[in-house]
Amino acid sequence: MLRQIAAIWSWFVCVCAVSSSAISINITKQNVFGFGKLGDEVCMKELGCFAITKDFISLLQRPINVLPHDRATIDTKCLLYTRQFPKESHQLIPSDPKSIKESEYNPKHPTKFIIHGFRDSEYYGGWMLDMRDEFLMKDDYNIIIVDWSGGNKPPYFQATANTRVVAAEVAEVVKALEKHFGAKREEFHIIGHSLGSHIAGYIGERLKTLGRITGCDPAEPYFQNMPPSVRLDPTDADFVDVIHSDATDISFIGFGMSHSVGHVDFFPNNGRNQPGCKRDRFLSFITDGLNEGLRRFGACNHQRALDFMMHSINFRKIVPVGYQCNDWESFLAGKCADCGKDTSQCAIMGLRADEYYQFRNSSKTRNMYLKTSGNKPFWLYHYQITVKTYKPRVSHKDVRLTLEVTLFGSKNDELFKVQNVATTYYHGARYQYLVTTEKELGEIKSVSYKWYSATLNPTNWIFKPKLYIEYVTVIPMNEIEPSPRSKSNRAFCGNPETGVTPNTLATLHRNDKCVK
Repeated sequence: MLRQIAAIWSWFVCVCAVSSSAISINITKQNVFGFGKLGDEVCMKELGCFAITKDFISLLQRPINVLPHDRATIDTKCLLYTRQFPKESHQLIPSDPKSIKESEYNPKHPTKFIIHGFRDSEYYGGWMLDMRDEFLMKDDYNIIIVDWSGGNKPPYFQATANTRVVAAEVAEVVKALEKHFGAKREEFHIIGHSLGSHIAGYIGERLKTLGRITGCDPAEPYFQNMPPSVRLDPTDADFVDVIHSDATDISFIGFGMSHSVGHVDFFPNNGRNQPGCKRDRFLSFITDGLNEGLRRFGACNHQRALDFMMHSINFRKIVPVGYQCNDWESFLAGKCADCGKDTSQCAIMGLRADEYYQFRNSSKTRNMYLKTSGNKPFWLYHYQITVKTYKPRVSHKDVRLTLEVTLFGSKNDELFKVQNVATTYYHGARYQYLVTTEKELGEIKSVSYKWYSATLNPTNWIFKPKLYIEYVTVIPMNEIEPSPRSKSNRAFCGNPETGVTPNTLATLHRNDKCVK
């Protein structure tokens, strides 16, 4: 309750605080309180005009609108890094052709823009430098960090207004790179965090044919439930992928959007309450220093989308595949493990999300779910376990039970309590589960199971109930495979007519022939 009160108070201060710096000197109309109103407009040389139009006004979602600060105050910088100069930046200034022509920009290499959000800067938000290093380790890239720290300070509503100017500045840099190097905006990729995600959307709206946008937990306040013209949306680039990590409502201290805003939206851990954040809020002060510790303490879930993106660049041991599902509960129940015949029902979160490009549809968003751990690199091995019970010739009572399944792999073994809550097992039925592990199990060689009776019946001591299992299939989910999934080397069978009593370990061996 105290957290909710604190969150509401913080939101009230964020929305209602007014500073003198929020008032632009170029306003054509201004009301007596310093807030903008419908029709107010400010024009800037080379960038055009920015007006408060109807689509930006909402009493509930966007109660205060102001005009953006001037360009000098926002002070947007586009800083180029390359493999030749990985630690030394070169500022790209569209109005200074020499700064463009004499840069180390190489149009033959892919170009990535990295844009921060509220209160961050190139150096206060160390994640941008870390992400730069990850990209340059992977390949020859043009990495352009966009630092707009002059315009992202409180009050929050002023920072949201300034995002439109930042987008216009970056769009001019893109045009300059096209003019002087023959670069193609269709091949550019913009990665934005929080407010930076919406800046990326505004850039795409201006350029019309931008290649790709990755939104890392797009900011919720002032953007959720607003029209597409105000926020990131699928029409802003040829391909838009989004990672949601803090989709809890702002009233409960969540900073990210819960709505789908891309061609494909990933919701790791349902997009909220990320594993490891309770620990990292305090541990990061020791491991990452004061600045990063403060960031994690206040917004660990919000930051996690960046962690996911960053660790997708060079880590290849486990592929973070997300699955389309109606909701998180259905995914946890193991009901969504098929990619579909055309593989459009699953996608890889992070850098490789663009492999989903062929299925993009700007009028339809696909929500993908997956689980992660709280430890770097965060990826988990996912398996769908299907248990098929056998209906014996002689009638037997159905059993109420909890179930454990152990997977014996070529590299490691792992026990899973797939059924913690007592459930009635009907003979002749099929049951599905999702299990995850940080261990690399390798090829699954055999499966064992043990069940525990949840029925308190004295006669069970004399006439022990039996569970008849026909087969178990184990489907690895960290790979994209057309449906129906191949059962080859993934089915495990025993003697179904024997039956297994409670607390008895039974082992099943690989045999594809038992799957019907």
